[in-house]
Amino acid sequence: MTTANYNLVLDKGWKFHLGQVKRFGDLQQFEVYCASKAGGALGNAEIFVNKNYWQDINVPHDWQVELPLDPGAISALGYKKREEGWYYIKFKLPDMPIENARLVFDGVLGQSVVYVNGTVAGRNFSGYNRFTCEIGCYLLAGEENMIAIYVDASVWEGWWYEGAGLYRPVYIEFREEMHFDSYDCFVRGQENEGAWEVAADLSVSGLISEKDVKVKVRLETPDGELEDGCEFEASKNMAFTIPVKEPRLWSPEKPELYVFVCELIKDEKILDTLRINVGLRSIVWCPDTGMHLNGRPYTVKGICCHQDHAGVGVATSAELIEYRIARLKEFGINAYRCAHHAPTEEFLEICDRLGMMVMPENRHYSVSEDALKQLEAMVKLSRNHPSVFIYSLFNEEPWQEEERGYRMARQMRAYLLALDDTRAVTAAMNGGVLTGSNASDALDVIGINYFLFDYDKCHERTPDKTILGTENCPTFATRGEYVTDDVKQVYNSYGDHWASFGESIEECMSCVEEKAYNAGCFQWSGFDYYGEPEPLVWPSVIYQGGIMDLCGFEKDTAYEMAAWYKEELNVHLMPHWNWKEGDEVRVCAFTNAETAELFVNGHSVGEKKVNLRRAEWKVPFEAGSIRVKVRKGEEELFDEVHTAMAPARLVVEDVTPKKEGNRIHILNVSVTDENGILISDFAERVYFDVRKTTILGVGNGNPNGHQPNVASDIEFFHGRAQLIVTAGEGTVTVRCDGLPSVELEL
Repeated sequence: MTTANYNLVLDKGWKFHLGQVKRFGDLQQFEVYCASKAGGALGNAEIFVNKNYWQDINVPHDWQVELPLDPGAISALGYKKREEGWYYIKFKLPDMPIENARLVFDGVLGQSVVYVNGTVAGRNFSGYNRFTCEIGCYLLAGEENMIAIYVDASVWEGWWYEGAGLYRPVYIEFREEMHFDSYDCFVRGQENEGAWEVAADLSVSGLISEKDVKVKVRLETPDGELEDGCEFEASKNMAFTIPVKEPRLWSPEKPELYVFVCELIKDEKILDTLRINVGLRSIVWCPDTGMHLNGRPYTVKGICCHQDHAGVGVATSAELIEYRIARLKEFGINAYRCAHHAPTEEFLEICDRLGMMVMPENRHYSVSEDALKQLEAMVKLSRNHPSVFIYSLFNEEPWQEEERGYRMARQMRAYLLALDDTRAVTAAMNGGVLTGSNASDALDVIGINYFLFDYDKCHERTPDKTILGTENCPTFATRGEYVTDDVKQVYNSYGDHWASFGESIEECMSCVEEKAYNAGCFQWSGFDYYGEPEPLVWPSVIYQGGIMDLCGFEKDTAYEMAAWYKEELNVHLMPHWNWKEGDEVRVCAFTNAETAELFVNGHSVGEKKVNLRRAEWKVPFEAGSIRVKVRKGEEELFDEVHTAMAPARLVVEDVTPKKEGNRIHILNVSVTDENGILISDFAERVYFDVRKTTILGVGNGNPNGHQPNVASDIEFFHGRAQLIVTAGEGTVTVRCDGLPSVELEL
């Protein structure tokens, strides 16, 4: 093992305690004296070895998701009380010199204090930014070390379910004294007078003399071939470019990635290696024609998302992130708004690789020293990723329409551009864009949440700026429901219901298509999420405006968005076809075709012109099937729905992205008849028996369900459920009364 380029990932072996710990007993003068010195800040450390006091956990971890629902708690925060807690981990280091060690937290939800071997190493005040602590001086080589973290999540930053604790990666970067300062290194593709190149601004820490220290650089193509390379003497700050002869451009449709590799060498020894994926792509914002990607007009077909997922809350590992991004792409989505937070490194790496444009969003609208540090952390984390195509300074701030809001936006934008001047800056404003002096006057792109009726006047007021819909068409739907029921607090799935402050999908997307200066939109939202169940109240505990439920099971409204977002001919027929004989059923086809013809058991009931991406019929139910044929020019496409028979089998699908080193498995479970047709009204309980693995969470997407998130059983909701377990060589047996069980080897 060498200290160079070594990251000690701290994901296993943590201990957790919910609530405050008693750190000090009866104190005399000497104890008070010692507790005030380096290493003594934790006081009597016996509490950290009391096994009955601590729970074994792995990171990522969200302690709040395991708390019981409380109807007396705040609805916006998911009817769960906010708490405080402690973590600690002990680990032994090799008996080698420790030259430089940096403890990295990609995010800790709650205000936190970090202790390393009993000394306060750092503090952080937001749950959404990466922060680091230099800890090399506190560590002991060859001995056991301890990191402890106090997290106060009793307060909140957002008005939605935020979770609590070590919900993002934690690791220690061990480097030699002389190393690349990766957070200050900026590497990107750029077009220069019609030619493409990779531009690099590098920073080296610990460089005392440039003599005999050199930097060796190579650029690898997306196929792993050598594109070009160079070698030169090292300096503290270096700037250079590498030409790209036959550029392969990055886009959501074809996310080509080059690899920039840079080595720091002294006396033939590699001290440090920097590897950064690079995408070649150009983005230009045109006031009259929207956004241009790689020289062509390109519509932002976006979605807004919070971070939480069924069962695990905000403790979403890389596998879950990739599962969610891949699901969104299936429906034509090409842009992701991080609402309302900075992303993580692993999130952006996944979006780079899969081809999803990202808008990171700053959490706090402020120019305080701490707030600007959070903004800096977001930009330095984001700027090396081609998926990041624009920055957002804030979301729906009351000061946005005032002069002071303008001054703050101007100062924050200047601060951001000093770190990265290659991307435009916007903000998500819900009003105020027409006032005399407002925050939009300081922005490159005017971001508007809802307020479609302000678009034309805004464009007249500022004709030199592009408009982007940063939050639009919040459409309520309950997966599997086709009749709105106020008592049951469920919505039908036809796209009939949306928030009073917003607009319908049809209104929003018509605006995108008709107004060339509108670069596109971000629909609210990609997934249901815990908390903010408005306009509903208890027993609803989940927001129902996602095009997918909390498990990532698509609703019919996902296909409605696909009809607007996808270029290729597509069609989706709904509802299910299990009704009572004689029922008049509302049948709908979401499609981007020109015409649609419906058949019931082979008999046509009429062809209709598709209007605003939908065609509808009302037909009496008769068991069998319905089938729709859609046409666009000479092209035809079909979709059909069949009457389901009796429940016959459990289907267990491992939907975990296939890659080495997976830490979890995502298992989607459904109930079908003997022909594989989903039993859409199935609501029995499913049981999970596990061996050599651990259940991390369960879910079913029911917005009114109050089941525990970590359990060995759950009721099906409209025939579906989800289980998340740790990876390994274990087995999972899925059981449901009256159906053959299924055993799955992980």
